[in-house]
Amino acid sequence: MVQLKKIFILFSIILLTLTACVKQPAKQPDLPKSPPQQAAPAAPIPPDFTQYVNNFKGQAGLYAKNLTTGQTISINSDEIFATASTHKLVVALAVYKYIYPEVAVAKKQEYDQLIKKMMVISDNPAFYELLNEIEQRRPAALTQVLQDLELTKTRIHSDDAFKQYNYHSVTTPHEMAIVLETIYQEQYLGREMSAILKEELAKTIFKEEIPRHMKNNKVLHKVGQLPDGVLNDVGIVDDGKNPILISAFTKTEQPPDYASDFLAQLAVKAYDALRSK
Repeated sequence: MVQLKKIFILFSIILLTLTACVKQPAKQPDLPKSPPQQAAPAAPIPPDFTQYVNNFKGQAGLYAKNLTTGQTISINSDEIFATASTHKLVVALAVYKYIYPEVAVAKKQEYDQLIKKMMVISDNPAFYELLNEIEQRRPAALTQVLQDLELTKTRIHSDDAFKQYNYHSVTTPHEMAIVLETIYQEQYLGREMSAILKEELAKTIFKEEIPRHMKNNKVLHKVGQLPDGVLNDVGIVDDGKNPILISAFTKTEQPPDYASDFLAQLAVKAYDALRSK
């Protein structure tokens, strides 16, 4: 018994010695934290700019952004407007993101042609055909796009939106700007699909609103109009230095030319305020 006790004590001493000799891992220093990203300051808005918007006979909203510097101009940019045909941008995203990868080549080619018609001539039958494809193949695709882009006020082909706003599709100037910027930056869809959409938006047959006074600058945009006085345009003006995103929405009881002229001039004001001098 005594002998066993001595053996146990000796074993304990050896074990403690070995433990003390084991090198303990050095404490890792805390990594420096990245400083918080500062949002780009809003660009100064000339007094006549705000007055111009406020004098509009109806409802008007604007969100504009220099995509290089990040500077923005925002006037009524979070107000709800009917999307009119600008919602075709969201439908195109839903098809290319969530349906296109799952179908055969022939179906892909059909989708390409339908999306081209929506972007270039704002074709409504093409829109409804693609909407039907979404509802049959992946009904949640439109909602998923809105969630992906964190668009909390936009509703596309929604009965709830109709009950609340008397339009099935609604958005804000800011949120539709996010949609177009998402296409322009090419990360969400990838380079190939994004490039297709950008090329088609640059070839649209509609030239009366954002592009009207932009001279030789490249403009890619999507216009939307409804018979009850809704006229919207969301686009990017690229002068070779800084791409300027302009998202402008209106509703008025005035003749259609009144809103068209307003949007064309508003686009110039936003471009001049944000572009590199």
